[in-house]
Amino acid sequence: MNDQSYPNSLPNIDPLLCDQEAAQVLGTTSASLKQSRYTGQLFGKPAPRFMKMGRSARYRLSVLLRFRDQFPEYQNTSEFPVSEEAE
Repeated sequence: MNDQSYPNSLPNIDPLLCDQEAAQVLGTTSASLKQSRYTGQLFGKPAPRFMKMGRSARYRLSVLLRFRDQFPEYQNTSEFPVSEEAE
């Protein structure tokens, strides 16, 4: 097996991302992700699950995308629901 055929032979692998890569996917900072591992909260929701590999934390891309998908998208600010706290 040569090195160039190896990536193509594993098409269903779920990539593991480091803090910096995971932060880019979620639009936040690696410091926020580190804090979320301690508090269990990110953006007011339960933080995405991670894997500890030695001293490093890794996030599955699929887990990050599911976490991100729980937040609704809006066309403009008038669509944003008024919270009960603002009333």
